[in-house]
Amino acid sequence: MSNYKKISQLLTIILFMALLIVPSTIMFFNPKEKKQNKNEEELSEIDRVNELFQKEFGLKTELIDSYFKFKNNINVSPLPNSCVVGKSGWYFLGNEYNNLFDDSFGYNTVIDSQELETIKNNIESMRSFLTSKGIDFKIVVPPNKHRVYPEYLPYSHPQKKTRLEILNDYLKKEIDFEIVYLRDTLVKAKSEKLLYYKTNTHWNDYGAYIGYNYTMKIINKTHDLPIAGIEEYEEVIQPIKVNDVTQQINLTFKEDAIFLQKKDTIATKIIFSKYHKQVFSNPSKTKTLLMHRDSFANAWMGFFNESFGTTIYLRGYKLNKELINKEKPDIVIFEMIERNLFENLSK
Repeated sequence: MSNYKKISQLLTIILFMALLIVPSTIMFFNPKEKKQNKNEEELSEIDRVNELFQKEFGLKTELIDSYFKFKNNINVSPLPNSCVVGKSGWYFLGNEYNNLFDDSFGYNTVIDSQELETIKNNIESMRSFLTSKGIDFKIVVPPNKHRVYPEYLPYSHPQKKTRLEILNDYLKKEIDFEIVYLRDTLVKAKSEKLLYYKTNTHWNDYGAYIGYNYTMKIINKTHDLPIAGIEEYEEVIQPIKVNDVTQQINLTFKEDAIFLQKKDTIATKIIFSKYHKQVFSNPSKTKTLLMHRDSFANAWMGFFNESFGTTIYLRGYKLNKELINKEKPDIVIFEMIERNLFENLSK
C-alpha cells in the first residue's frame, strides 16, 4: 500500500474519531449553565446519562440553529407545523395550533354536531344569566393573521368557509346570536396602516384600535358610550419585545413597529393589576365593562379604558357569577383569538 493511501486512511480515522469525541467533550466542558432537572434524584444513573446526552450533546443547539437559519434563508419552513415562512419577511403559525393554517382556507373544517350543540348551549346559558341581570353579552373575535394577510402566505387555496363562519351561521339560525368577527373591518383598513406584526402572531396598536372602534360601534347600537378617536394618539416607533412566531424556529429578528400613545394626560387609574386580573378606573366616564380576554387584549385595553368608568379584565372564560353580582357590569365581552375559539367555548 502506498504511503499516500496509508496517510489518507489515517486522516480518515482521525477525522472520524474527532467527530465522535469533540461533541462529547463540548458537552462536558460547555461553559453554559446547566439546568437542574427537578426529577433528577428519581433517575437512575443510566437515565441521567441518557437525558444528559439528549439535552446537552455538544453542538446540538448550534447545529439545529444553523439548520433553521439555512432553511429560513431559502424561504423554506424548517418546522412548518409550528412556523410557516411567508413572503416579504412575514411569518405565520402552523397547524400545530388548532389546525389554524388549514382552517384559514376552510380546509379540514369537520365539526362534530355535538361540539356545535355544546357551544350553543354554553353561549345560551351565559346569555340567559347575563340578560336576567340586564347585562349585554358579546363575543368578539380578532382574526388569525392568516385571514387578514393571506397574500403573504407561501401559497394559497380557493377559500371555503372556516370553522368560525360555520359556527356563526349555526348560532344565528339556532339561537339568534352572532359572534362579532373583526376580520372584515381589519381587511378594509389594512391598506392605510400595517395592522399585525410580521414576526409576532398579534395585531399591533393600529389593528387593536380598529378592532376596538368597531366593537364600540356595535355596543353603541344599544348604548351611548364615548369612543376614543385615533387623533387623540400619537405614533411612536419602537422595536417589539417578542417575536413569538419566529421563536418557534429559534430565530430572533429586530422588528420596529408603530405604537400609539395618548397625547393628553391619561385619566385612567390602575386599581389592581396581576396576570389573571386587571382593574382600571376612569373618573371622567361612567358604566362598567367586564372583559374575559387573552393576550390579544393587551393592545386594546387602553382604548376601552377611555370609554368606561370601570374596566375589569379577567383571564379565562368561565363566568364568575359572584363577581358579576358584586360589580354589576353593564357589558360583558368575551374576547378570544380565532384559533382558540372552539377550545374556549366548548368547555
